[in-house]
Amino acid sequence: MQCFPPTGQSAVFAERTRHRRRGITRAEELVSIGVIAVLAAVAVPAVLKVRSLARSHACQDNLRVLVMSLHTYHDAQGVLPPAAHWSVANTASPALRESKRVDQFTHQNWAQLLLPHLGRDDLVEKFDASVPIGARKNQEGRTSAFATMTCPEDTFNRVDNMHAFRLSEYEEPRRYARGNYAINGGTQHSSGARPNTKSSLGEVTRVVVENDPPAFRMWGNGVAGINRSFSLDDFTNGQSTLVALEELRAGVHPLDPRGVWALGQIGGSITWAHGVQGDASQPNIRFFRSDDVQGCGDVHQAVGSVELEQLGMPCCHYVDWNGQAAARSMHSGGVHVAFVDGSIRFISERIDPGLWHVMHSRETPVSILSENFDEMLTVENFPDAGPASPEAAAPDGPDAFENSIGMSFVRLPAGTFIMGMPDLGNSVDPPPECPPHEVHISRPFYLATTEVTRAQFEAVMERENDEEAAEIEQSFPVVDVTWNDAQEFCRRLSELEEEKQAGRSYRLPTEAEWEYACRSGSSEPYEWHSERRPDDNSGEAAGITPPLPITPVGSYPANPFGLHDMRGNAWEWCSDWFDRDYYTRSISTDPQGPTHGYLKVVRGGDWRFVGETCRHDYVMMPPWKSNPVVSFRVVCEVSQGQLAQASSVP
Repeated sequence: MQCFPPTGQSAVFAERTRHRRRGITRAEELVSIGVIAVLAAVAVPAVLKVRSLARSHACQDNLRVLVMSLHTYHDAQGVLPPAAHWSVANTASPALRESKRVDQFTHQNWAQLLLPHLGRDDLVEKFDASVPIGARKNQEGRTSAFATMTCPEDTFNRVDNMHAFRLSEYEEPRRYARGNYAINGGTQHSSGARPNTKSSLGEVTRVVVENDPPAFRMWGNGVAGINRSFSLDDFTNGQSTLVALEELRAGVHPLDPRGVWALGQIGGSITWAHGVQGDASQPNIRFFRSDDVQGCGDVHQAVGSVELEQLGMPCCHYVDWNGQAAARSMHSGGVHVAFVDGSIRFISERIDPGLWHVMHSRETPVSILSENFDEMLTVENFPDAGPASPEAAAPDGPDAFENSIGMSFVRLPAGTFIMGMPDLGNSVDPPPECPPHEVHISRPFYLATTEVTRAQFEAVMERENDEEAAEIEQSFPVVDVTWNDAQEFCRRLSELEEEKQAGRSYRLPTEAEWEYACRSGSSEPYEWHSERRPDDNSGEAAGITPPLPITPVGSYPANPFGLHDMRGNAWEWCSDWFDRDYYTRSISTDPQGPTHGYLKVVRGGDWRFVGETCRHDYVMMPPWKSNPVVSFRVVCEVSQGQLAQASSVP
């Protein structure tokens, strides 16, 4: 068919159409670019968020699979796997904790023991359990990447960032693939030393070293220990509130030993001592001394101290052994943890440190966390309990008296003092959450001149006396008592007929009352010395080397308030719930502590930190735990109508 050019109106229309089809204008082009840029600005964060969520879900799925394999292991063995097997076969001493040759005594860890239950027989074949993990025979296994132990959010878990273990530059490095999950070794104190009058240490790491035959075991309050396994029946904490596994970040440099899936070491594949009694009391904690791992000084030199803190991977540069490791992740704002029942939760890094502490302990009574656990996880600070009731007073009455079981009390005046005052010459960089602050004790009160003795405790609690115990032993302070025991003592003492007739009731002192009594009302900084001076006969012991033995109450001179052993002998329970930053928000008049918590305050000196300007709240403990150097003394409240009847001490 022949085509003819358009004519008339058709020609005009065609010409206009031709001009319109020449392209878009410059203005239209700029508008289009702007629209595309806006769409990209909106879309890119959304895409990144989706990818981050995908990585987070993958991380949770890995934890879920690992917890399921813990249960299949338990079904087969009757116990959960130990955190790691350490062997004394190739060491001169069974005291493995002091050895830096972790490559020579560390054998299988929990992750390797789970391999058959994860369907990874291929990886099982790459390990020889009869030799240490650092042996050449285990090179292929320990350098193998393991997807189930990898969180895709961690950008440092890479083949080019394997851990390179060596003790000197002359050694050939032993390389280890990275990992991102750790078994919960517990939130106890890292020290394996026995509590003493220098420091009660709170909940301690238990270490057993035997020479004949050589053996080593170490465990805390978590779900697994070194050469120590636990059955689910060993847990008093509920399975839905007890942490089994949690995230751990890969080291940021090959020298950094943290986050190594096949290395059964603290920080490698085990979290340990990351509770209130150390300075790693929360997930993702950025305090510059918060992880204690071998070789940290070398990591500081290689990476830089400031850079480590900025990366969220601080460690204590002067510590050269694996003793403390916190849960960490590269997820924003917290970490994923897996509970024993298989549930996975994202835990905020702002979680209450006390809750974090007890949800890692297999020894926490099930009733503590069984109700409103989800709500508990969202609470960062509990409200202040408010001032004491007006009835709790001793405005008039004798300066001293003795009650029906022979306990002596003195009347302490009302007064104002500076609470939390650092020791003299030891105030460099004190913890910011514990500032010195003015406290007003508005009413006089009666406080026992000594700690409760064994004899007094046994009499009130109606326990049989040890007939073989020497009489002097009955005058020692009662120790190894829980806060709950101390509360029950106060209740029973208040219920004695003679005490009711006298209008007397008993309670534990608040922390503010206790410190006021210890300082004898003074706001001057205490002249503390870390080493005991030759002429020191004061009996003061808190934070002082060498520690003194526990002695009969009142063996040393009283302080200006007439109180014995406030800075020495046994440590003492207070009534307050513990909250690490309570000092920043407490009321100034008669503070009672927070309304709720998970650990109770224990004191033994004029300053909470016992001479150390660091964040170790060594001595705070759950109310259901006891300690061989922790005792208590009591406050006596006398009703107004009975004050005149109180018999003065001659």
